[in-house]
Amino acid sequence: MSSAETMTNMEKICCCQEIVNEIQAASRKAVCPLQFSTAPFSITDSHIGGIPYLPHNEEYPKGDDGQILWLCAQINFAQMPPMEGFPDKGILQFFLSAFDYDGGFGLYSEMDGTIQGSWRTFYYPSVDETVTEKECRAKMPSTWEEGDMLWRTPKTPLKMIFLPVKQEAVNEEDFRFESLFAAALTARLSDVDPKDYMPYRLRDNAAEEWESLRRIREQIRIGGCKIGGYPRYLQDDPRLYSEECDKPLEEWDILLFQLDDDTATFPAGEIGDMDINLNGGTLNFLICPEDLKNRDFSQVLAQWACT
Repeated sequence: MSSAETMTNMEKICCCQEIVNEIQAASRKAVCPLQFSTAPFSITDSHIGGIPYLPHNEEYPKGDDGQILWLCAQINFAQMPPMEGFPDKGILQFFLSAFDYDGGFGLYSEMDGTIQGSWRTFYYPSVDETVTEKECRAKMPSTWEEGDMLWRTPKTPLKMIFLPVKQEAVNEEDFRFESLFAAALTARLSDVDPKDYMPYRLRDNAAEEWESLRRIREQIRIGGCKIGGYPRYLQDDPRLYSEECDKPLEEWDILLFQLDDDTATFPAGEIGDMDINLNGGTLNFLICPEDLKNRDFSQVLAQWACT
């Protein structure tokens, strides 16, 4: 490779590609992609929207000021392919407010995205198969159908389908991407500004350069509906704000669940036209490895954002 002073623009692009390949190869994580279906499902099945599984002695959850919450997602881990660190049984649920409660499904009510009040998580380590859908429906303050004027996602409850587990690499929206890129570049060229070699700073003066940069930029984009892997952040990664929240948010490193808008061009995933309307945005929930190990879902880091 030429020295930094004599490198052509195409050589800089090739250097960028090599660095992206290097940091992505070293940052792969297991991910379980999700699809959704209008097929019927039972009260204990994994699904989004609709009626939640509620044990016989459990009441329907409400927000901290009494507002009605709705079921965003229910994950029955016994139905999911095995993934290291994740439970192999039990049901995890995410409840949110309607969008108009605070303009963000209840996730805008607190600056600290780990505070549950206008949204909640629940985990039941065992599943009672004697619980009926009729019993759970009767506990709801109003039926799902009665809330059809609320902005909830999806409009129609959908069955969750788990695809085979695969590997996923760090993306350019992750808070670590720039530092990983800078470290790898500095190891090669110690006297340059890493920002000048970032995929979105390089120029494309010719068709070949444009195509090469397009491939790199596509490679570092990521999204979709999934469990595990890396979250998609259309605005800032909330883990950049540890100081403001007085918490080491960078430790929230495991993606429990992500729901991506299916009306957006990228990335909707192969889920069809399911009316998962997040205003072109993404909804995700992260957890610390130690909390996941202890099955403690009280400090989940949640975010919804759109461009």
